[in-house]
Amino acid sequence: MKNIVYIVDDHNMVRNGLKSWLEQHTQWRVPKDFASSKECLDCLNCLSKSLKNVELFPAVIIVDVQLINETGFSLVQKISEKYPEIKCVMYSMYDTTGFVLQAKDSGAKGYISKIAKEEELAHCLDVVQNGGTYLEHYMIEAQTKVDSIVSILSKQERVIFEALLQEKSNKQICEELFISPRTVENYTSRLYSKVGVKNREELIEKFR
Repeated sequence: MKNIVYIVDDHNMVRNGLKSWLEQHTQWRVPKDFASSKECLDCLNCLSKSLKNVELFPAVIIVDVQLINETGFSLVQKISEKYPEIKCVMYSMYDTTGFVLQAKDSGAKGYISKIAKEEELAHCLDVVQNGGTYLEHYMIEAQTKVDSIVSILSKQERVIFEALLQEKSNKQICEELFISPRTVENYTSRLYSKVGVKNREELIEKFR
């Protein structure tokens, strides 16, 4: 289990590239990689039932934020709930505070962008495996500002806050959360008041 990492990404070249670099330049080994959350969860389920395959059980799983027809957030949440001994690191082309916040809420212990150097990803894996949490340095200041606000938000306000910071439209928020446009407007208005901004643009700029 130590130094064993899985990769979940729907891009074959990304999986192969990460696997090759990690196995050639670090102590990490990548015995499994997957294109979807279902493949990953099915594998974990099989391994958890077989003691002879315990050495293949991962310490960390790298999960892409955006998979085909799904997000990585739901996979991270399922892994965190069912296999708490496994740590998840989210790996993404998106580096805005809204995505980082949602990753933390899903149970991820690390968040790193796809523009990061491979050495930083390896360092992130080491930190997370040893019980720490990891954000790239440039993300920390903005995330600290976000953390100071979320403590005063209700659960639903927090979800709307994440969506706004991800620059989703009201229509997208309605469709994803199954709520009415008026409800979204009410929540956003309440958020602007709590945060001390006048509109969406100021909100995004404040936490950029």
